[in-house]
Amino acid sequence: MRGSAAFLFVLVWMSCSAAQGAAQRAPADGLESFTAWLDRAHPGYRCDEGPARFRNPTVDAAYTGRRFYYVLTYTRGMRPRFENEVSVVAHVDENANVTPLHPSSVAAYRPGLRKVSTAKQARQAAAAVLVLAMGDPGERRWTFQEGRFTVKSDKKGWVATYRHNDANHTSQVTFDRDGWLSTISLNPPPVP
Repeated sequence: MRGSAAFLFVLVWMSCSAAQGAAQRAPADGLESFTAWLDRAHPGYRCDEGPARFRNPTVDAAYTGRRFYYVLTYTRGMRPRFENEVSVVAHVDENANVTPLHPSSVAAYRPGLRKVSTAKQARQAAAAVLVLAMGDPGERRWTFQEGRFTVKSDKKGWVATYRHNDANHTSQVTFDRDGWLSTISLNPPPVP
């Protein structure tokens, strides 16, 4: 009887240890996949920040369970400081497939984004999409406060508009009548 109990204890302990090890490896594997993809897609790339996990509470709330990674080169309003400088955000799935995000390809932003059915959800989802599109998880250059979005709904869907300090610089995210992301329009002010 003792032998069976000891065997059962060891089996449970090994299962828990294996599960914890897999959970701890998952983020590192995503980062490794992203870094390998960067080396292939942008050989000799240079950046100011990253490669790293894209950590932002607004993005995490709107994209439950998705892991994004990024590199960022700071815009300085002058000629490039580095040769081969790059800024990119990408999703890495459980099979180590890397999908870069670009605002002109709305389809890359849809998977995992919560469906919109209220103005509050439209604000949160729009803020998350714009934070990802700008590529800066710390929102140092441009911030997207959910409360500053104006949201309108009609029979076509939802329109979430963010005004950056003046009427000439407005970004917009739209959702179709079923609540799914349909367009992204970026127009932030220039970097000082």
